[in-house]
Amino acid sequence: MKRVLIGAVVLSVVVFAFVVSGFDFSTAEVQKARQRSEIDDKYKWSLEDIFADTAAWQADFDLLQSRMGELENYKGRLGESAETLYECLSLQDSLNIILGRLYVYAFMKQDEDTRISEYQQLGGKIMTLNTQFGSIESYINPEILQMPDEKLRGFVDSDSRMETYRFYIEDLIRSKEHILSPEEEKILALAGNATQGTKNIFRMMYNADIKFPTITDPDGNEIEITRQRFQEIMKHSNRDYRREAHKKYNEAQLGYFNSFGAIMASTINNNWFYAQARKYNSCLEVSLDSDNIPPAVLTNLIDGVNANFAPLHKWMSIRKRIMGLDELHGYDGSVPLVPEADKKIPYDEATKILVKALKPMGKDYVKDLEMGMNSSWIDVYESEGKRSGGYNWGSYSTHPYILMNYNDEIINVFTLAHEMGHALHSYYSKRTQPYRTAYSTLFVAEVASTTNESILIDYMLENTKDKKERMYLLDFFIEEIINTFYFQTMLSEFELKIYETVEKGGAVSSESMRQMYTELTQKYWGPDFVIDEWGGWGGIRVPHYNTHPPYYVYKYATGFASAQAISKKILEGDEKARAKYLEFLTWGGNDYPVEQLKKIGVDLTTPDPVNATIAVFSNLVDEMEKLLDES
Repeated sequence: MKRVLIGAVVLSVVVFAFVVSGFDFSTAEVQKARQRSEIDDKYKWSLEDIFADTAAWQADFDLLQSRMGELENYKGRLGESAETLYECLSLQDSLNIILGRLYVYAFMKQDEDTRISEYQQLGGKIMTLNTQFGSIESYINPEILQMPDEKLRGFVDSDSRMETYRFYIEDLIRSKEHILSPEEEKILALAGNATQGTKNIFRMMYNADIKFPTITDPDGNEIEITRQRFQEIMKHSNRDYRREAHKKYNEAQLGYFNSFGAIMASTINNNWFYAQARKYNSCLEVSLDSDNIPPAVLTNLIDGVNANFAPLHKWMSIRKRIMGLDELHGYDGSVPLVPEADKKIPYDEATKILVKALKPMGKDYVKDLEMGMNSSWIDVYESEGKRSGGYNWGSYSTHPYILMNYNDEIINVFTLAHEMGHALHSYYSKRTQPYRTAYSTLFVAEVASTTNESILIDYMLENTKDKKERMYLLDFFIEEIINTFYFQTMLSEFELKIYETVEKGGAVSSESMRQMYTELTQKYWGPDFVIDEWGGWGGIRVPHYNTHPPYYVYKYATGFASAQAISKKILEGDEKARAKYLEFLTWGGNDYPVEQLKKIGVDLTTPDPVNATIAVFSNLVDEMEKLLDES
């Protein structure tokens, strides 16, 4: 089983966002990060819903370990009959459901506090068992494909129970040339622990090992820096404070510069190894083929953005002018242009806002939204040692879980909307689909999350009569589009460059990747943006590159573009569009993602969704410019 984190864009890696470090004043009282024990239980997720304790986890671990060998009883027999094939696949599903439950519990316990060795050990144990299980089941796909296509399809047609596996079988036939012999598949499965180790190394270094010193704010308060507090500091009106924080934060991580680069290079080599082993010409080809996505989807995105940087560069120029700066730096991009309209939104208030904002989705959706936010699905607040960022996760036999690091900023309200979009998508899919088709692909998952965000910003803009507040929200939404659409496209272009370098026989280093990333940053953000001497290397520490499959981040951008089209119809009161979208949320992975989106009126094989998103951004920039000039 692959560990898939479906979640919010980790904004701490955005070009404008790099956390803090700072001064050391031993006489000041330090504002410490909270311990998990200091947080009220109502703001913590309940992993006890999965296992009461580690002993219960171990019991299921032992059960899986004892039963997974049963799959070998079907080896060499899958062509006997439809019944035999069904029995094997059904057993494989039931064992995978146990494995999924073990996997998510182990790693979510680890994410609560990455410093606790007991949960690190659980993660290590389940990864080892996962590799062993993968080795045992590795014969199944190759053996199925040894059958003639006609016989295989006949098995599906002759036994109604096999209907569950129709899409799986057809997809196997489509990808036949990339399925290896049983012996070769077993070798690849056994290589799992060795090649996936970089993920854990990155996670430990990024979340547990890197330490940031304290910094003194303009009021004389000494603060212990955390990644989540970064967002607050980068919004501060004092530029010297922001600059020092930006510099010290980067310098703290620059001590790991070569390690970050080595991990990235190793990740690329690991993925390229599997691509070649499966007879692909590139890692991009692997990524696209896994979901049967036409190459035009990615090229339309990158080419469309590259063809029209004008609105983005215009916004950079406006920001520089309004802030009264000669140069725009990385520590200037998150400062609200209308700071007097900024306000804190506590978590409990945020949940109420979401209930009101998402009413256009219908009564049933809102009812389930409220249920999820009040049922221990969500781990709300940051604490020392907790994994940074946010995600939605869970297994087939659990309810959804959401990790957040909520700090009362408006961005956190949108993160909550985003993650609840993922959560309800998975909730509906698992409630409707059998195990084999319950999981939507990452490609369409980002549509469900960003549609919620689009409806939320519309609600906020519609429900303000104050000009300053409207300007604040426009500023916020513009930056959201930059982070979710433009920045993810830039990351995708960077990813394409570094992978192509390796795939053409070259090599990448920390410095070469820094140079490529610096050049792209300048191209995207334009002539008004200045890269500091400690900057230009954010690309090699993007968590998604090292913890997700290759070519993940572009799906944020295509998901955002799709969401704009969908939310527009819903907000216009198109009942058929809403009903079809709610049906889409139940489909899981029962078809290829591009085809699923076509069924609800979004065709990403054309440039239209990308161009429409750029037009929305351009209009927002024009409106904001007009309001700023009138102020």
